[in-house]
Amino acid sequence: MELHLATAASAPIVLLVSLVYEGVDRKLRARMQGRVGPPLLQPFYDLVKLFSKDRIIPFTAAYPLFNYAPLLSASCALAGGALVFVVLVTGLQLAGDLLLVFYLLSSSSLLAMVGGASSGNPYAAISLSRGLSVLLSYKLPMLLSVLTAAIKAGGTLSLASVIALQAEAGGGIATLSLGGALALLAFMLCMPAEGEVPPFDVTTAKTEVVHGFLIEYGGPHLALVKIAKGVSRFSTALLAASLFLYTPARPPLAAMLCLLEAMCIAVLTITVPGTVLGRVKPSQVVRFCLVAPTSIAILSLA
Repeated sequence: MELHLATAASAPIVLLVSLVYEGVDRKLRARMQGRVGPPLLQPFYDLVKLFSKDRIIPFTAAYPLFNYAPLLSASCALAGGALVFVVLVTGLQLAGDLLLVFYLLSSSSLLAMVGGASSGNPYAAISLSRGLSVLLSYKLPMLLSVLTAAIKAGGTLSLASVIALQAEAGGGIATLSLGGALALLAFMLCMPAEGEVPPFDVTTAKTEVVHGFLIEYGGPHLALVKIAKGVSRFSTALLAASLFLYTPARPPLAAMLCLLEAMCIAVLTITVPGTVLGRVKPSQVVRFCLVAPTSIAILSLA
């Protein structure tokens, strides 16, 4: 019960940090492109504006799925990120919480795509088809990387146990073994696909599928999807920092260090690729994820 209450209480903190990262992300992208960029608080302004608008539901949409999928998607992302944060701060653990976090973050992406596709718009349906193939291709190496961390920690599926082992060893798994470093590399190679940024933004390609599954979403629905995507991106980076780069320290300080590491990981895997790289074909995304990160993740298991 303590873990559940702490997770619920931590959700606003995770949302706040995720929005701060999004503001930093947009500012850094602008600077790299020679622009001034929006203020750091622009993501907050955007959400306030979207939540103030009316809901618009297409008459072709499957109402329950279209209406509630964004809320479920945002809830899954917030729950996954908050669970990682709570474990970092308090050390509380839940049996199999490592797989639970992975499942929640995966469900968030899937629910957002399925909800958008339920609008009946053909572009959203194409986006869902692309998204499912890409999702399956990058989740495999990410799961293998997570399993590598679990094996290095003695075969546990408890995130708290993985963190405790790193604290006892005096450093992150990625700094203590070659397998851990390879697992982190494979995980980070998949993060642009997880974050739906170039070169892997094939599900929401503006010039190809007109924003994909987002095409019919607006107002509060779009705000919830944006929350889901932003929180999922940062939570994935926080999971990577916790699993592979944990810095031994007192729990509150260790959590702050992990948040900073997650910010750096997100900048390297989301901001930079999203700014300097162009989009590739869906088939190339699938081929890349099933070859490069998967091969590296398999090697990390050895």
